[in-house]
Amino acid sequence: MIVEKTNNNRTYQSLKAVKIGIFGNIILAIFKIILGIFSFSFALIADGIDTTSDVVKSVLVYRAVKIASRPPSLDYPYGYGRAETIVTSVVGMSVLFTAILIFIEALKDIEKSEVIGSLMIVGALISILGKVGLSFYMLHIGKKFSNQALLANAKDYFSDVFASGAVLVSGVLILLSGNPIFDPLASIVVSGIIGYMGVEIVKSSIPEIMEKEPSPEMVNAIDRIVKNIPYTFHPHLVRIRKLGPYYLVDMHVELPGRMSLKKSHEIVTSIEKHIKGQLPNVKEVIIHAEPIGEGKDTNWNER
Repeated sequence: MIVEKTNNNRTYQSLKAVKIGIFGNIILAIFKIILGIFSFSFALIADGIDTTSDVVKSVLVYRAVKIASRPPSLDYPYGYGRAETIVTSVVGMSVLFTAILIFIEALKDIEKSEVIGSLMIVGALISILGKVGLSFYMLHIGKKFSNQALLANAKDYFSDVFASGAVLVSGVLILLSGNPIFDPLASIVVSGIIGYMGVEIVKSSIPEIMEKEPSPEMVNAIDRIVKNIPYTFHPHLVRIRKLGPYYLVDMHVELPGRMSLKKSHEIVTSIEKHIKGQLPNVKEVIIHAEPIGEGKDTNWNER
């Protein structure tokens, strides 16, 4: 029941964060694109286009969180947690695609003759404030509930802060020098920042897709838990895979060879209970029991 309440709260808070991100980005995108049009600034329009893509990506994340919250089924016995990982990859690739488009358009716009720097500055400042707030909020919720899709969104939002910073600097330079060349140059910088963040987002999803072993600390924690349970020895071949917000554990443990099947089952069940109790993100534990020293222990008496 506690686990179910935790899952429901995770889903509710995650979806709430995504909704806030969607509506916040819609407002920022409209604002930046309109100011970009009036200021003749492609850099600001590009920043607005990137924010518009954030809206689309947030809708994907929203859907992924809902899918990941579904209980296991016959077709997906381990649940739907990987939906978040898949969307993380999609978000990363879409960020890269956006960066390439902005870069191409910036090169086309290199000879523009008129830009209003003051409007660029206003749009960039408001964008920075909005994106910083959304990024830190998304990062907080993502870390709290181990949601890779939200963390990817937070990274993407934070890259927008640097992108808007480039627009801000460009606007200041145009205002001081009167040279519009800084606008397409800012667009190129924006595309580079967005592209770098896209690569980082894609990289963050690869370890889970490839089922990379989590940190050694988790393996060591499981080792300590098992060794503190009576009649258990030499926990080994501990393998952990991440599935969305949860972990699945496979392991071997040695028990007295003369122990009855009933007693062995009780101890294995106790191991599973203790691991799940002390490591709440562990969803399933599969244990292979082996006899100590090939069954040569002769001092075991059934209790």
